Amino acid sequence: MVIELRGVEFQNKGAELMLHAVLSKVKEKWPDTIFVMEHRGGSAPINKQRSVGVYTKLNKRIYGLNTAKLGFFVPKFIRRSFKFILPKEVDAVLDGSGFAFGDFWGEAKAGQRLADHIHKWKLHGKKIIVLPQAFGPFTEPALISKMETILNEADLIFARDKYSFDYLKTLKANQQHIFLKPDFTNLIKGLKPVDFNPDELEVAIIPNNKLLESSTFKDRDDYLNVLNRIVTKVQSLGRNPFFLIHEGAKDLQLAKDVNQKFGQDIPILKEDDPLKVKGIIGLSKAIITSRFHGLVSALSQAIPCLCIGWSHKYLALMEDYGFVEGLLSNEDLHSEEVERKIELVIKPDTAREISEKLHQAGKKQKELSEEMWEQVFSVLQG
Repeated sequence: MVIELRGVEFQNKGAELMLHAVLSKVKEKWPDTIFVMEHRGGSAPINKQRSVGVYTKLNKRIYGLNTAKLGFFVPKFIRRSFKFILPKEVDAVLDGSGFAFGDFWGEAKAGQRLADHIHKWKLHGKKIIVLPQAFGPFTEPALISKMETILNEADLIFARDKYSFDYLKTLKANQQHIFLKPDFTNLIKGLKPVDFNPDELEVAIIPNNKLLESSTFKDRDDYLNVLNRIVTKVQSLGRNPFFLIHEGAKDLQLAKDVNQKFGQDIPILKEDDPLKVKGIIGLSKAIITSRFHGLVSALSQAIPCLCIGWSHKYLALMEDYGFVEGLLSNEDLHSEEVERKIELVIKPDTAREISEKLHQAGKKQKELSEEMWEQVFSVLQG
């Protein structure tokens, strides 16, 4: 079976973690599965694809030439030896976008990701499965039209939270194949980097430049001030904070700017392997994150955590684990409440209680993820 992966990549560590989660789970059941991705510059370069055993789809134009048509004249055994796949050879498409379908992203992204291709794929007999992710809201007519196309053509769609599920239910399209299941990276295990010392780096702070595009902070300085406030509070509780970079240069710059602006010397850890990022989170005493999959990695490993969220997906995740108090609202961030909540996840007695609560909730979430995969396998082999 040849499965195309969409919505996953190598720049965003959450998206790369989803990639590893899919590869691991599907190959556990069907070891001979061939996975293929489109070649996309910095986010999905060929060398990165090859590093995880993924093939490349021949669908790009190079110097005006159609590589899919040219590839047709190359014998299959030669194409496969160089790990290239023609579009027509794909049997199924799994979309693990995370969050790409909603007003925040618009109709163009929904079209590029799925809607503009899905009817043709179905005509060619491909199975289309949208893995657990966030959706909505949908208020723009053009976006609504794209989403209704996706719902009418896809074989299986999973919303990873009740808010996303409800947004999908507002669409006038096929609803019989929509299910509510959690983020599936909760099943994959992290790796401990050999040079990571949890006695020196204790509380991970994960910044997110995307917050500057939301209404969470009035400007960049406001966000930097809050990050420094968090750092200072962690230090006052006798713990060693460090910045853990979950995606790219912009998040890294936020951490550097905190150190420079406030005369701090907080260690900044940038790990390329998302499995090691999850391993680092699992070894930390506490996590304060603005990245969704940093939050999933903490919750699913029962690590006490706080979250600065910018969409419904963060609230929903905290609700799934019964720890809504861990969400930092705008009011919290600009009042003494932020200090109180930091104490909750760091002081030994309350941290222990939170960890036990997360451990119990995590068992249920992992069971739901296993159920999701059984539904996926049923459709793929049907």
